Amino acid sequence: MKLKLNTAIVFLLALVLLSSGGLGLRTYSGDSVLIDTPVDDDIFAAGSAVTINAPVNSVTAVGGTLNINAPVKGDVFVAGGQIHVNSDVGGKLVVAGGNVFLDGNVGTNLVAAGGQIDILPGKTVNRDALIAGGSVANAGRVNGTLTVSSNQFSNTGSAGKVDFRKVEDNEEEPSGAKDRNYGFNVFGLLTVLGYFILGLILVRYLPGIFVAVDREVRESPILKTLLGFVLIIASIIAILLVAVTVVGLPVAMISTLLFAAALMLTGIFVSFSLGKWIGELLKLKYGDLILFTVGFVVLNILFMLPFVGGLISTISMSLGFAAFLYAARSFSKVGKLATVA
Repeated sequence: MKLKLNTAIVFLLALVLLSSGGLGLRTYSGDSVLIDTPVDDDIFAAGSAVTINAPVNSVTAVGGTLNINAPVKGDVFVAGGQIHVNSDVGGKLVVAGGNVFLDGNVGTNLVAAGGQIDILPGKTVNRDALIAGGSVANAGRVNGTLTVSSNQFSNTGSAGKVDFRKVEDNEEEPSGAKDRNYGFNVFGLLTVLGYFILGLILVRYLPGIFVAVDREVRESPILKTLLGFVLIIASIIAILLVAVTVVGLPVAMISTLLFAAALMLTGIFVSFSLGKWIGELLKLKYGDLILFTVGFVVLNILFMLPFVGGLISTISMSLGFAAFLYAARSFSKVGKLATVA
């Protein structure tokens, strides 16, 4: 099953724009994350296995296996391989995963994307449900509209209105191609979610870097975009030239990792600057985390636009790369002055 572009956009919008609990303050990470005492706050969690056994305000989590076994007062935003929501969610539930099982009530809306998605018997979605999956089964109740895009759909439950769109197999695709396409789309959504959570963490704990990069982005953005594009090409050539020598191979390997990390962060930096600019333009009096969220959503939607999306992505990468290097140079100068003093 292949997720359509509009499904990805709706999922991303639901994930970040509709979020009231997605800007939490408590972070948990590790191979296995267990929350077994009540947390009167919003939670970020990432790990191979994330299990919530006590009430919390809201949840944003990424992991291999996710188990929510206690009530969540607000919203839940999760992505992973196996996802079990075994307790009630007071707000909205936005989920992407390989297998998703809903065994709790949802207070408002449900947005889900995955391989297999099951709404179990006796469970209720109080408003609307938007689901895209390979196999979807509804044995519960959706009080509003149940919108489903899938290859297989079983509806033994009830809904105020059902809008089902069957995703037909493409006969021209070779065997297994549709599964690979579906996997790539889900992987893309999980990657976007990962960048979003990483950006929130970095903005919260390293605000000085983002302020410095934002200052460089605003100063001669056209010049820095052109310069960044040239620097990216020059960096690749320089790494290749160093790599051909045996002595320079370790340097080339480390440089490649640093170069790749810088390129991966460019979108996060530009999202922050774009959000700040939109905030100033619309006179939005919000904090940096919310403005980053706004910029992140707008930028990723622009990336999805046909024809111009690739160009916008290249501009973002070039501008962010140059601005990051300029900011790093400024930090380096400050460090030298401090050392001299």
